[in-house]
Order: sequence, then C-alpha cells, then structure tokens
Amino acid sequence: MKWSELKPAARYAIIGGGVLLLAGIIAAVVLLGGDEKPAATLAPLPEATLTVEPTVTIEPTQAAVATATPPVKKPTPVKPAPPVDKRIFGQLKGIRDESGGAWSDLWIDVDRADYLTGQAALDYLTSVGEEGGYSPDYWYARQEGAAVTSYKLPATGAATKVKVAMYSWPTVPAPGFYGPGMAVQNIGFGEFYDEIYMNGDTDDLINRYYWFTVTSGVCMKIQEQPRDPFYEP
Repeated sequence: MKWSELKPAARYAIIGGGVLLLAGIIAAVVLLGGDEKPAATLAPLPEATLTVEPTVTIEPTQAAVATATPPVKKPTPVKPAPPVDKRIFGQLKGIRDESGGAWSDLWIDVDRADYLTGQAALDYLTSVGEEGGYSPDYWYARQEGAAVTSYKLPATGAATKVKVAMYSWPTVPAPGFYGPGMAVQNIGFGEFYDEIYMNGDTDDLINRYYWFTVTSGVCMKIQEQPRDPFYEP
C-alpha cells in the first residue's frame, strides 16, 4: 500500500512510532556511554638522562694577551767604508804627464820592493851571498822582480793635493844627524817635480826609496825612506 493511500490516522501512528524508536536509541546510547570508565591516565615516563663520559681531556689554554706591535724601524743606511790606504815601498823611477803638459793625466812609476830589517834582512842577504854586509842598524830593499808599477796622481790640483815628505832634501842634515830621527821636510809636489824635470835632478831624487801612500789607486803621498844613521853623505 502506498503512503498516499494510508489514512491520516495511520500516517500519524507510523510517524509517532518512528519518533519513539529514535528517542529510545538515543537514550540507550547515553546510558551505555555513562557506564564507560575513563581511560587510564598514563604515568609519565621518567626522564632519560644521558651521561657522556669524557674521553679526551682538553687542557685549558691561557688567554692570549694582546700586545701592541712595535713600529718597524727603518734600517739605518750603511755608509760605505772609507777607502783603505796602502803604503807601498819601492824606488821612484819617474813621473809622467800623459796630458801633454796640462797635468790632468799624471802617473808615477814605482819599482816595488820589500823593506827588510833584522832577521828577515839577514836571511835575504845570506840567500844572495852578501851576509857579510848585514848590520842590525840598517834596512835593506829586496826588489820584487816584477815590472815597474804605475799609479795615478790626482787629475786636478796634484801640485797641492799630493804631499811630499823628505828627510835629506832640500836641506841635507849634518853628519851624525842623518837617519830616521831627522826632522821631516814637507815639500810641495810641484817643487818636487820641477827639481827632477826642470832642474836636472841634481840631488838624485829619482831612484831613491820612498813610501807611496795609495788611496783607491791614486797616489796621495810620497815619503822618503831615510838611510841608516851611520850613513854620511
């Protein structure tokens, strides 16, 4: 039978029964839910602790001490060493002017020798068979056997720059005062040169023995080597 064919009373009865059935279901659900025990509360687990055993011991380090960096000092410029003077012993063999009289290219020629006294002199004289002429008061020259050595003179002002120290010229000491103790006579180089080349070298300044002071290859001083004190001119 269709719903539309039912009488109104029957329709109301069916609807009322449905409502009662639904209410009963709801009541049953409520009653059953009230009897359930609350869920057990889980006790909190104890906190896990992890102990890490040290395996490497780190030594404490000292704190770095901040220090101010000193300023870098600039090196002091090194001055070149002054030229070393050389004293050369030998015979004066000549003075040459290669500039044709301008005195801008002067050279001095020296036959170098060894200055010997004492045992060294005796050994030398013995080696050449002249030991009979030895005296401890004399000096002796041993020629080096090399060729004559030339040294340059100052290119300018040689007449005043080159010093000449003589003992037996121009004044000849009296007998008994001739030797190393004689007073030095300082002569100008120009006068020394003129005596040799302008005046005929009457006092034999050439071939005497001198000490030549050479600085950086330039001869700056000529000093006569006096003869022994027993020699009398």
